[in-house]
Amino acid sequence: MKKSDRHYAVTILGEVLGDGAYANIALRKALSGTDASAQSRAFITELVNETLRNLILIDGIIDEFSTTPASEIKPIIKNILRISVCQIRFLERIPERAAVNEAVVLAKNYNFMHLTGFVNGILRSIARETHRPKIAQKDLALRFSYPPWLVNSLVKWLGAKAAIEFCEASHKPANGVSILVSPGRAEECVKSLEAEGVEVVPLEAESLKSVFLLRKTGDISRLSAFRDGHFIVIDPGALAAVNALGAKPGQTILDLCAAPGGKSFASAFAMGNEGRVLAFDIHPHKIDLLRNTKKRLNLSIIEPKVQDALIFAPELANIADAVLLDAPCSGLGTIRKHPEIKYTRHPDDIATLARKQLQMLTNAARYVKPGGTLVYCTCTVTREENADIIEKFLSANANFTPESATQTLPSENSDGFFTSVLRSTM
Repeated sequence: MKKSDRHYAVTILGEVLGDGAYANIALRKALSGTDASAQSRAFITELVNETLRNLILIDGIIDEFSTTPASEIKPIIKNILRISVCQIRFLERIPERAAVNEAVVLAKNYNFMHLTGFVNGILRSIARETHRPKIAQKDLALRFSYPPWLVNSLVKWLGAKAAIEFCEASHKPANGVSILVSPGRAEECVKSLEAEGVEVVPLEAESLKSVFLLRKTGDISRLSAFRDGHFIVIDPGALAAVNALGAKPGQTILDLCAAPGGKSFASAFAMGNEGRVLAFDIHPHKIDLLRNTKKRLNLSIIEPKVQDALIFAPELANIADAVLLDAPCSGLGTIRKHPEIKYTRHPDDIATLARKQLQMLTNAARYVKPGGTLVYCTCTVTREENADIIEKFLSANANFTPESATQTLPSENSDGFFTSVLRSTM
């Protein structure tokens, strides 16, 4: 039996919410090797992400119409209901009848014949009453489907006004895929992309030269410009950390948590492929990815290596003109691209991450040459992982002075990032 688009969506949701998989990875895994059309792939991706984006609100709607609480409904049936409510309430182009009927078919296909009446009854009731205001829209947690602890923490970290701005920006899907083009190849790259039907929008800020936003891409890896090494995928917010490094031709740059490699490769671009970029990561399979990208981009100065950022490598002491620590973090600044983070993160995670981040930063400092630059960045907004880390580090490392610290919130074209620049004085 050929799987329907909605069947794929239910399967992927189960992996994300049941097994803790990342949505983008689960989507790629489920759709790789299938004969699904570009239209089907786009619909499945949208349905999964929009369901995750509104998950708490969707469960609240199910609770409003079901005699069985969402928390007690069988996982497969619950995910069938979730994607169906998403279609009825959030995807206006999907006919309500189609959403309901397909849900009943799915329940049958999953051998839940005895629950088809339950599924049909709930969804028809929800479809009949779409004119009613969505429940508790004034409640920030329900409106944007955030766990209460996370909303309260955002208010503590950012203040009430900025917390609302954060939720609003993070609730919108990414506006496209941002890329950085290899030096001198912008015109050739744009022509190639547009010839394959990709919409290319330049981001015109002075700090974002050669950065473009791509729409209607399909699978990026299939594009000729990608295969020919014309560009890398990188968020504009991440480029702030690269710019802070101030990488110049002939220097030695150390990227301690490099994978997937965007910042390492952007640094190599800035250096004109002259010098050394030591690109480290703890995961061997990610080092393989770095090597593949190095080959695709024809960048000889990238040196990928398996190395734990928590463990000091004596041979690298005082070797680098600039060291970048893009520390593993809670990732809250990337919710617009990864909405599942709202449900997979927990309060205890932040304290655990913060301890490792401080250890990594302390270790990273030992690789910086006297007078060199140490850049610490995360893609999150928590005070514990950002400003507090810098404060603790500086109190124990008098040979470093702070030059700048910037916290950006998610926006239409960028994730939220924290970047701190520290200077070695010895």
